[in-house]
Amino acid sequence: MAIQTRYAGDAKGINNVDAEYDGTLATIIATGLTKNPTALTVKLGKSQTLSSADSATGGFVETVLRTIGVDSTIVMFQVDESQISVLLEATGSNATAIGTRIQALGNASVAGGSNVWANVTTVSSSLGFKLA
Repeated sequence: MAIQTRYAGDAKGINNVDAEYDGTLATIIATGLTKNPTALTVKLGKSQTLSSADSATGGFVETVLRTIGVDSTIVMFQVDESQISVLLEATGSNATAIGTRIQALGNASVAGGSNVWANVTTVSSSLGFKLA
């Protein structure tokens, strides 16, 4: 089998369809997606924490993901005690608009879950998405 060795060029050819990669570090490169991805972080406020019960059907995590999914395509998410990290393939809103919708949920607690107040969450986006 023939082996091709590159002597010039860069990684710009390995990119997703609509991203304009300019070499900026921490930019998400997603070769399997058709839209430029966006990473969001939904952080809890007032020293609140999430438990596994909050990921149950109808719980806080599902409620937040459904709220984000109103105009966005969720590719993956990760839940830990203090935040929900979400990777979106396409979004029709920015972090501020999504944050306003989540905060409007008010007290999003459910039976068996934590008493989570969505109105004190903060939503931010970044270029990077750390998996480890």
